[in-house]
Amino acid sequence: MTRARDRWYAAFLALGALAVLVAAVRTVSGPSYHSLEPNDHVVVVGVPSLDWEVISPETMPTLWQLADEGGAGLITARAARSTTCPWDGWVTLGAGNRARYPATIPEDELPPEPDDPLPGEPVQVPPEEPEPQSPEEERAEQATEGCLGQRGAVPTVEGSQLAPAIVENEQLRFGAVPGALGTAVQCSTVVGGSPILAVGAEDADVRVADRGHTAADWSARVADCPLTLVATSHALNRTPEELLALDAAIAEIVAGAREQGATVIIAGIAQPEYKRAKLHALIASGPGIEQQVLSAPSTSRAPFSQLIDIAPTALAVLGEDTPSSMVGQVMRGEDRDLPLEEQVATFHAESVAASTHVWMSGRFFTFMTWLSALVVVALAGLLWRGRGIAAWMRAAGTVVASLPVSSLLANLYPWERAGRPSVAIIVCIASCWVLLSALCLLGPWRRHRSGPLLAACTVTFGTLALDVLTGSHLQLNSPLGYNGIVAGRFTGFGNITFAMYAAAGLVLLAAACRVAGTRRRMTILVGVTGLALIAMDGAPGAGADFGGVIALAPALLLLWMIATGTRLSRVRLLIVMLSGAAAVMAIAVADYLRPAADRTHLGRFVDQILDGTAITVIERKLQANIRVLTGSVLTLLAAVLLAVVVWQFLDRSSPGWRFVRTHHPYAQAAVVAVLVMAFVGFAVNDSGVAVIAAALVVVVPAALGMLADSTRDDAPEPTVAGSVRGDAGT
Repeated sequence: MTRARDRWYAAFLALGALAVLVAAVRTVSGPSYHSLEPNDHVVVVGVPSLDWEVISPETMPTLWQLADEGGAGLITARAARSTTCPWDGWVTLGAGNRARYPATIPEDELPPEPDDPLPGEPVQVPPEEPEPQSPEEERAEQATEGCLGQRGAVPTVEGSQLAPAIVENEQLRFGAVPGALGTAVQCSTVVGGSPILAVGAEDADVRVADRGHTAADWSARVADCPLTLVATSHALNRTPEELLALDAAIAEIVAGAREQGATVIIAGIAQPEYKRAKLHALIASGPGIEQQVLSAPSTSRAPFSQLIDIAPTALAVLGEDTPSSMVGQVMRGEDRDLPLEEQVATFHAESVAASTHVWMSGRFFTFMTWLSALVVVALAGLLWRGRGIAAWMRAAGTVVASLPVSSLLANLYPWERAGRPSVAIIVCIASCWVLLSALCLLGPWRRHRSGPLLAACTVTFGTLALDVLTGSHLQLNSPLGYNGIVAGRFTGFGNITFAMYAAAGLVLLAAACRVAGTRRRMTILVGVTGLALIAMDGAPGAGADFGGVIALAPALLLLWMIATGTRLSRVRLLIVMLSGAAAVMAIAVADYLRPAADRTHLGRFVDQILDGTAITVIERKLQANIRVLTGSVLTLLAAVLLAVVVWQFLDRSSPGWRFVRTHHPYAQAAVVAVLVMAFVGFAVNDSGVAVIAAALVVVVPAALGMLADSTRDDAPEPTVAGSVRGDAGT
């Protein structure tokens, strides 16, 4: 038995050291990127709803050729709200930060539509008689009404076209400065009414020009100023003929820009309806851009960039400094290994996966919440009344605990390439759920009372740890993960997946302390594996998680103190409270010391502290935390799970209380560590209540099922608390 424990102990230490090493290697290494070369002229062409699915050699040959010769990628048009109309897009583009234009404008302030159509805009012919619409079509039209219609001149309010946007964004907490791009360049030329919102600051030199009809016309417009912004017609629901006309108009713009040797950036800048939102096309052409896949450090993931990255990129190409209010990052390219046809197929699959996530995530949250809440309430009621069949209760709790990680493992199959992705992802999740439930319930560990619980925690922790150490492929576009349309995160740990990872890891670490046996061995174990937990969560090349480190560090210290019987004094309590902040700032400063192009949001937060803009980030996260607390279905799940935990540990006759006392101090260490992590995570993250719900749903249902099965009891280990208390100090 001693040799077996020694082997397990050595294995835990080896795995912890290996995880730290891999996280460090991933942080200091990465793909080789190409910077965009300096240029005297930059032309930005904004095409609302320009998606890769409409770009082909037949429909838009100019854009296809530009993408083949130059750079191509995916861009998210996310602004300061889920729906991005063209005016929101242009304000965001020029601010280099999430911004928006006021949602409604009084009718008497709206100018008449200009006679000159936008480049690529078809001639408007009034319909003779409107065709009848289905209720779904009517809702879709109402959702986009007035959005893509933002094609005319921007209203002048109090003598400024940018005044409404300035007032609107002062009330937000992004720190955006509308028109910042205009003041950062010598002068800019705008074609079409909308781009004035990107550069029309009070002190900016902006020159308004009509659309050109030939390449020579466009060349003259590009030559006038270093920066030229052009608004074109949108590409949503266009016929092949209309797309060809739009492509031909862009071809004239590009030809004129090339006469001046300009760098051209073409991007989709609007998503008129969130439920139909997609990732948009990004194409760049110019010196040094040859067959590349574009991305930006703001996403830390190819092939993704954000609308907020266009302004810093344009300024970098022009050799200008980026204002501190811009949080976007300079785009870069890496060599494209695939033919354009295959690369575009990959882009399309990513966009489909992101759109499916938008459709799927809310439904999955609702299903998981109600299933988990009902099962937990039922199990708690049966435990309270002392009834029920233990085997079935154990199975029910384990099945519920296996659901969250099943939604991640479903990404092992490329469901986004199926004919019906929405059906495919449901089938994948269901299949993984059945297999994992069977694995946790039927493996050899089933002979132990806590076997299924520890098996579920092992699968959950192992899946997420391997995921962040290999590029976070399972979290991207999974129901509990993130996607590029929402653009909250593109790699590493999200709040929900962090909570799952941390809760499962803390439970396993507490169980491993039981294997260690002595205080010295437990201290080494918690030190090495705790460092691994923090490294995988916080390292820029792994989890890149800010709030998670703050929550993990005190939880780990308390777990060690309880497991070893160390008394909690005032000094030690202060150390516990400050440990998370100290750990995360150490990681953030190390990230800040790397080159700016390699930093994650951890290092950029240090930069925001230094320039005084960090307070806007903190305020925004607090507001988001309150908004999620009062508006998320996960609040219900968190309330139910917490109520059951409180009942189990306030009632000293409950099975939970008896189990913790029987397996003291390890079970107590696990409970305290998970709860501390969950509540600190709630306090410091922008979707706080989701952290509590996700952490407890991984543990509580399976634990209740375990408590029902009192016929199988793991033999309690002799506590080390008594033997160490004498040398623990006060």
